[in-house]
Amino acid sequence: MLLFDNWELLNGTRSKTSSIITKKIAKKYSKLDIERLANKYNMYKRRRDFISFTGGSDDHGGLDLGYGYTMAEGSSVEDLKIAIEDGNTKAEGLHGNPKRLTHMVMNIAKEGLKQRYSLGNLGFLLDTLFAYAESSSKYSFLDSILGKSAAANIIENVINSNGFISENNHDNIFQFFSNIIPYTIKQITSMKNFDFDKISSYIGKTMIFLLPNIMYLSVYKQRADEKNISKRFYKEIFNEEHEEGKVAYFTDTIFDINGVARTTQKLLDIAKEESLNIKFIISDERPIEDPLIKSFKPIVSFALPEYEHLTVNIPNLLEILDYIESENFDVIYVATPGILGVYGSIIAKVLGLPLVMAYHTDFPEYARRYTNEPYAQEIAEIFMKALYKMSNRVLVPSISYYEKLKNLGINKENLVIFKRGVNKEKFSPSFKDEAFWKRFDPTYRGEKVITYVGRVAKEKDLDVFIEVFELLKEKRDIKFAIVGDGPYKYELYQTYKDKVIFTGFLEGVDLSKAYANSYIFLFPSTTETFGNVVLEAMASGSVSLVSDKGGAMEHIKYGINGFVIEQNNPKEYKNIIMFLLEDEKLYNNVRKNAIEYANILDERELFMNMINYLSLGKVKASTQELAYENT
Repeated sequence: MLLFDNWELLNGTRSKTSSIITKKIAKKYSKLDIERLANKYNMYKRRRDFISFTGGSDDHGGLDLGYGYTMAEGSSVEDLKIAIEDGNTKAEGLHGNPKRLTHMVMNIAKEGLKQRYSLGNLGFLLDTLFAYAESSSKYSFLDSILGKSAAANIIENVINSNGFISENNHDNIFQFFSNIIPYTIKQITSMKNFDFDKISSYIGKTMIFLLPNIMYLSVYKQRADEKNISKRFYKEIFNEEHEEGKVAYFTDTIFDINGVARTTQKLLDIAKEESLNIKFIISDERPIEDPLIKSFKPIVSFALPEYEHLTVNIPNLLEILDYIESENFDVIYVATPGILGVYGSIIAKVLGLPLVMAYHTDFPEYARRYTNEPYAQEIAEIFMKALYKMSNRVLVPSISYYEKLKNLGINKENLVIFKRGVNKEKFSPSFKDEAFWKRFDPTYRGEKVITYVGRVAKEKDLDVFIEVFELLKEKRDIKFAIVGDGPYKYELYQTYKDKVIFTGFLEGVDLSKAYANSYIFLFPSTTETFGNVVLEAMASGSVSLVSDKGGAMEHIKYGINGFVIEQNNPKEYKNIIMFLLEDEKLYNNVRKNAIEYANILDERELFMNMINYLSLGKVKASTQELAYENT
């Protein structure tokens, strides 16, 4: 500030954010401020009262020469010198980004290696790759007949394996190194006969081209550090954060049938209604046309055991890293600890961004139940502990799971309990319809219905639900119903299709009616981190009976607005049901209190609180004019 009249504002290796902050700092200080600084430090070498700006590509690899430059009026070098002295210059061109910087370093390394060693075919392939956009435009009609070079064919096939060839060669280089693994997988899986030599060749080439991925990660981290240092300067000088108010929301489930997906869908709706700067990061094969959803095509997909309808998608980490860096997100939120959740955690650490995570699902308990092996639970707990310790904040939906994570070793200072509410217009006693159950059971004659709503899976303790049915099956004035779908439904249906009502998956008005026409909501799950369905049942006028383990019980005050069953005992469920059938006054009082309790928990208000928690209070409306746009 005291030494230089001309600042390089735009540099081909530095971020746009750093340039924006540099300009704002330069513009902040008035002539009086400069005099004060000069007197304080006894130093002043400036020639004029204002700072002017220059730009340059800072390109040392020969890939981006002249893409960043200084504009000045004139026709000679002397005119340029005068413009610089007078401060009549303007910085123009491309700001830097980690992708281009990585390629510059790669190209320098490649040329250095070629001078020392004979790289042979590998050197020719790399030469072709780093000049691919330029050379591909020169291919003639004769090339299409005689064939392009082997190197050009390999490059084109790899780039095309997950997209298209770009006119921007940086995109082509990035796609080549990003796609080399999925391309190799496709080549191996498409082989009709096992060929050890070919497989060894593919794997060998892949290992060689994995090395640049390490370079990408290191450069992205180094450039993120540079950007974050600029932000710290900004905070010191302006006494406020330099933020764009953008949140990257990572989730492995959004269109599926589960509580996490439903929560995400509701948050997506609110983000649209409020024009919030939240981008939902997913991986899906299908084209998604939604401005708030950014979907990355998976390089590998497979169905989950026990959940054939659920697909695990593994996208390209580098593609997502590049997107998050280029979009200047302020916070990364991880809704699920799956592949996307792990990616989000890694990217947050590479880019030095705050990381917020949610604990929606008790995976360690699921691991134990599906494997019947204690070590599976222990391994899952080790993984969850390592993952959640990386975060700056963990959102927990209930007190019981707050304690569970605290006992797992997660810092209690990072744990925040968030609540969710219920949509009072969607879940209400007003959806009462005497003919509803007859649609699914022609023998229905107005019996009182005891209902389970949710994913039909073993970890939901549906065997307890069935045991209660067995204890009460002789009573002719009640029926049992299972509303939902899942991997355990087929097995249950084969045995109980003529004894229990199975509706399958319901949504919209049908789901509202299922709740409102249920006399008792029997929910025996011991692995619920919150229990949305319990609130929905209460708001709909159904009396809830729940297990004494998990988050669902925290909605219930025994005998006041529902009942908590100790040790998930089927006989105790039966006794409470019989008691309620005989005491209509008690039933009506509990029902009334349940409705009042659920109606207090306003869904939208609590979701807005959740958004504030998950964004660390940083999220802004996308229509808000950002400060840097005026610069």
